[in-house]
Amino acid sequence: MIVFPPNFVKTRYPGYFWNLTDKKLYSIKSGMLKPLAFNRGGVFFGKTIEPGYQISVAGVKRKLTLPYLHTLSLPVQNEIVDVA
Repeated sequence: MIVFPPNFVKTRYPGYFWNLTDKKLYSIKSGMLKPLAFNRGGVFFGKTIEPGYQISVAGVKRKLTLPYLHTLSLPVQNEIVDVA
């Protein structure tokens, strides 16, 4: 069983955790918590890209945006988390 520090909350995708104190996204897919690179977003060739983190779920690139991540909060009680 893995016990995370109390400021980590799970995201909608398994293996990714948001740190509420330093506002960074971490991955545990390599076996240890590793901070991910932040993408600032912008406008490229007329297409707006929101700031956030690019992740991979089952080989498909996805984006976790800052508005979604800032809605995450600590659970009321301990949770069982699947990190597969």
